Formats: sequence, structure tokens, C-alpha cells
Amino acid sequence: MLAIKNLFRNKLRTLLNIIGVMLAIISLVILASLGSGLLDTGEQVLKDSSMHLWMKGRPVDLKTQYIQSSQARISDVHQISTQILADPRVNVSTPLLTEIVYAHKEGEDPKAVFGLGVDTGGPLVTISSGAPISTSTLYNGSTYDGPFISEVLVDSRAAHLLGVEVGDTIFAGKTISDARNRQFKVVGISDSLSTFSLNAMVIFPFPEFQLITGNHYHDSASMIIVRLNDVNTAEQVKNDLREQYPEYQVSTNREFLNNIIKQNGFFIVSAFSIVILAIVMGTSLIILTMLLSLNERKKEIGILQVVGFSRLSIARNFGFEGLFISIIGGISGILLSVPVAEIINQVVKRITGLDELLVLDTKIMLLGFSMAVIIGLLSTLATIWRLSTIKPMEQIRSV
Repeated sequence: MLAIKNLFRNKLRTLLNIIGVMLAIISLVILASLGSGLLDTGEQVLKDSSMHLWMKGRPVDLKTQYIQSSQARISDVHQISTQILADPRVNVSTPLLTEIVYAHKEGEDPKAVFGLGVDTGGPLVTISSGAPISTSTLYNGSTYDGPFISEVLVDSRAAHLLGVEVGDTIFAGKTISDARNRQFKVVGISDSLSTFSLNAMVIFPFPEFQLITGNHYHDSASMIIVRLNDVNTAEQVKNDLREQYPEYQVSTNREFLNNIIKQNGFFIVSAFSIVILAIVMGTSLIILTMLLSLNERKKEIGILQVVGFSRLSIARNFGFEGLFISIIGGISGILLSVPVAEIINQVVKRITGLDELLVLDTKIMLLGFSMAVIIGLLSTLATIWRLSTIKPMEQIRSV
């Protein structure tokens, strides 16, 4: 077929076109898989946490590494948590505090880590090695004058970053200078909360973390997470809590996940824009190449028209070149998306602990192939339009 033969006339040009389409399709498939994977992973993380409601001040993203004490908190959190727990529909009410802190071994440089204050004896924390933290009695119901147990848990990433293992001692604090004066014993390793942060994590007893970060002054926390006896009562309990505490936001798991997505909307839009740009560039590359090819072969086209070839026949042969290139590039992009997704999954797992964040399914691959076909059809239409402007007699006179 003439269209296939034309592909080999300029092999380098054809190869570059295929690569352009391939990169556009890979970008589309990977982004779509990432978006789908983030939603699925987020829902699974919240489901695995067995929590049903989230109370917080203004929107707080657990994954951000820049949560500062200046952000709105829940005040009088011990009292509010106790009041929530008094509801017979509630099984667990746990305050949670997040701050970036500095930690290091003796003689080493301080490193910024994700600090998490939580009831370490509660349902959120499971120990993979070592022992749980002893029960903290620092907060005695009104003041923080109990003993400081100075014990922490670290996740696997923090253990690697700080070079520590169970039984070692680290220094940690809100500031670098404060960290040098506060000593903690690593009693265990827990990865049960690692999916809540992209950073290495150090877990503290909740009242002690309040004290070292200054959140004890107003008994503050980032949020309160609630587990219900019956998940079917989530909507009703949420509405009751919103009415009881109108100054705070109460969300179900799905609403909480949607809030996280909205807070990171800028990055999502940026990634989407990159994919759109890749598709536009791939489409433009093929169209410009096809128009350039037609311009170089106008005399040949004029001769074909004079000897009896119809415009439709010529358009079919020349237009199919762009369609073939797009289909080959699309199939190549889909096939290469598999190893690319695997590489990204391995990198993400090493950094965040999240497993199989990108999952390529049939629908996403069909989306990629459909986009390749659309690119091919657009290039075909551009070719037909250009052919309609070529007048055979003008080209013959110049022979």
C-alpha cells in the first residue's frame, strides 16, 4: 500500500512522529492511572484505618510537610474528645496532632521529620517490632504536670533516615536547638500510620507531643478522628457533631478525601496541563510533518491527479500515513506504560510505603488508544484539507 511505503521514505521523520505520539499516550495513561490509584489508595487507607469521621479546624492535609502551629487547631481537645466518646454511637474518639520536628542521633545533623502525636495505645498504632510506648500520664485531666516518659516509635523510613533501631536514643524537638535538649528512646517500629505522610515519621505520645510543640497551652490538636459502632450512622453522627461544634468541620471518609484532593487542586491541574500539552504537541508534530511531506511532493500529487487518480484516492493514501503513525505510536505508548508504571510504583513504594499506586486497567488503556486514533484522524483531516488546495495544472507546469 502506498501509505505504508511512504512511511519508509523518511525513516527518521516517521520515527520522531511515532515517539511524539508515544510520549503523549504514555503521559495520558500514567496520569489517568495515577489519579485512579490515588483515589483507590486514599479510600483504602481510610477504610483500613477503621475510622469513620474526621473533625478538624480549617482544611488540613495530612500529607503536607508544611503543617505549622499557626494553622487553626481544635482547642480543648481532651474535653471535646471525651464529650464525643460519651455518645453511645461512638466507639473511639482519638485526637491527633501533626507537626514537622527535627530529630537526630547524638553527634549527627538534625533532620526534618513528620511528627505525629497520637494515643499510642489506641487502635491506630500497631507495632511491627519492639514494644508499644508506655502509657503517658503527663496530662492529668487539667494540667501537664505528670512524668515525661520520653519514648517514641519510628516508622521504617525514619529508622533508615536517622540510622536507628529499637533501643537507640534520639534527640527530637520543634526547633533544632530544642531538639538538642530533648532525648527520647526508640521503643518500637510502626508503619501503621506511614501512609498518612510522604515523610519519615516519628510517633510521640499525644500529650508529650503537645508539650514539645507548644500546643499544650490551649490543649490543641490538628484533628479528632472518630470510629463508630455502626458505620451506617456516620451521616447522622456527622450532622449532630456539626450542630454541636459549628466552629469545626466534620467530614465522612469520602468528604475528607475530597477535601484533600481540592487542597491539592493546583498540582492536579498542573499535571493535567502537562498531559494536554503533550497531546497537543504530539498532534501538532504529526500534522506539521504531514503538511511538510505534502508540500515536498506537490508535483507528484499533481501528476497523480492528471493521470486519473481522484482526490479521494490520493487523500486516502496520504491521510492514512498519519493514522498509521498514530496507531503505532499509541500501541507503543500503551505497551511502554506497563514498565514505566512499574518503575514509578517501585519509586513511590520506596519513598512513601504506598504499594501499587499506579494500576493500569483496560479502560485507561482504551482511553490511551482512543486518543491515538483521534490524533491520527486529526492529521488525516489536515491532509485532506491541504490536498484540496493543491491545483494539478500549476504543479505540472513547474515540472
